[in-house]
Amino acid sequence: MSEHAVALGIDVGGTAFKIGLFDREGAKIAADKHPTPRKGEAGAVLAAIAQAADDLLQHAGLPRESLAGAGLGVPGRVDPDSGVALNCPNLQVLDGVNVVLGLSQRIDTPVLLANDAFCATLGELRYGAGQGANNLLLLTLGTGVGGGVVINNKAVRGPRQLMGEIGHMTILPGGRRCGCGNFGCLEAMVAKEAMIEHALRRLAAGRESLIDTLTGGEDAKISPKIISQAAGEGDAVALEVIAETGTYVGIAICNAVLMVDPDRVLVGGGIAAAGEPLFGAIRRTVKHRACISQFDPEKILPTSLGNEAGVYGAAAMVWEE
Repeated sequence: MSEHAVALGIDVGGTAFKIGLFDREGAKIAADKHPTPRKGEAGAVLAAIAQAADDLLQHAGLPRESLAGAGLGVPGRVDPDSGVALNCPNLQVLDGVNVVLGLSQRIDTPVLLANDAFCATLGELRYGAGQGANNLLLLTLGTGVGGGVVINNKAVRGPRQLMGEIGHMTILPGGRRCGCGNFGCLEAMVAKEAMIEHALRRLAAGRESLIDTLTGGEDAKISPKIISQAAGEGDAVALEVIAETGTYVGIAICNAVLMVDPDRVLVGGGIAAAGEPLFGAIRRTVKHRACISQFDPEKILPTSLGNEAGVYGAAAMVWEE
């Protein structure tokens, strides 16, 4: 392997994918972000990733031979050994597809596969807010909700790749239907569409809100970012939505803390950008509900790599291997 070898990290989300080139120490050489194709077959997604990889190498002035390998994180259950994406509720076009074979053929480089939240966990463990932690729990809040677990300073997956799938922990029996088919999963109660629905419910009740001003009264323009912006300006409706979200996340963390006994809990993803209104609600919930654990809620922290944790971790898989 060349001493100048780089790893390609790819973090595929339901709406966009991030791609980057990193050295062994985690230094970013080049990175980009592209929309995730939502129409057509899985081949359209893989082709878009392959084209982005070629463009990135060209931009960085690096030959294909400089790639030590590629790490691919996808949103859902995967089988790293076979290379198949098993169940991706927020990107179902990949279900049952051997994404490792499809991508490695397109970029002529060995590809390693993992769940996107596992990648985010590994990224934060090696290069971010998880450095030095022995046991760690991570949640990612966005289009979906993922999670990852670190035991003895090693990101772990479990024999069926389910360890850390906190997004499908039942939080509210009889709650909103989740993409996985269950009702009341954490993901169904706090992810992007859930937050929008929580806001719409309040607006439909006649509540006045800055959310209406920011969207020009167009419901289709409501997003977690808009809700967070309104909350930052003290809007009561937006603050209630974020507090409701934080309460559900806090309940999930209470349950997970008793299973993992973490040194730290990290929360990332686009929704985590809501900041203190969200983290305050999470910490209050954990303080009141996780009494037996003696876990310090102040150790619930934002990820330091932000939305890039997954792409860092995807590249880190190459070096871990």
